Amino acid sequence: MFLFVLRLICVVLILGASSKAWSLEENPKPVPTDARIRIYSYKPNQVYKFMGHYRFQSSIEFAPGETIETLTMGDPGGWQIEPLGNRIFLKPIDDYATTNMTVITNLRMYHFELYAEETEDIRDDNMVFVVRFVYPEYGIGGVKNYSISSTPEFNDTENYNFNYTVAGKEYISPIKIFDDGEFTYFQFREKNSEIPAFFLVNPDGSEELINYRMDHGYVVIERVASQFTLRQGSEILCVFNESRPLIKLTPVTKAGAR
Repeated sequence: MFLFVLRLICVVLILGASSKAWSLEENPKPVPTDARIRIYSYKPNQVYKFMGHYRFQSSIEFAPGETIETLTMGDPGGWQIEPLGNRIFLKPIDDYATTNMTVITNLRMYHFELYAEETEDIRDDNMVFVVRFVYPEYGIGGVKNYSISSTPEFNDTENYNFNYTVAGKEYISPIKIFDDGEFTYFQFREKNSEIPAFFLVNPDGSEELINYRMDHGYVVIERVASQFTLRQGSEILCVFNESRPLIKLTPVTKAGAR
């Protein structure tokens, strides 16, 4: 019953998302756990929109090991800006805060459109506490993994679990999903311009963003799970491991408790 409810929730999320105009090419995407934490999917030559709120500070976070070398703004008077390591702390301070910003790091160049608006509620879902960049070509960490290849050879398919089903948008659906009991592998069509963000679905139905690496054409998740959610802009896909169905957590009652 719990698994059926989770699948129903997945369908509702997919239908609801199709009516929204979210695009990782322009706007940061909220993570499921808290809409005030958002992600950008990095693309070269892309302009990213950032909305700040008066009286509240936010931050933009780049890849670990990435350091800011140059930061320029069209009109710096509208913002309080503090670069530190791989982060930028920023806060709108002027009524006319609309401007642009270019950031050059030791690895990449970023272009932003900055806007600001009023809010009275710190719990406003439109607020942004932090925006983190994810790098589809490299994985969430932003650095290529040069470890020895662990891509399966398929000499004995009995060692692999191919019992996966999906529900959602065909555009971001992998053409192959399987696991070897330790890692989960996803293979996508070459026409996909970018790899979606991967989220692990926990037993309580919540989601958490997870890391991955690329290995000889496969997206490799270094774990096996009952359910994943893939998100790319407004597109959502739920992936179910039918050999390992999700089991709902139940409260533990102490012995003798009434």
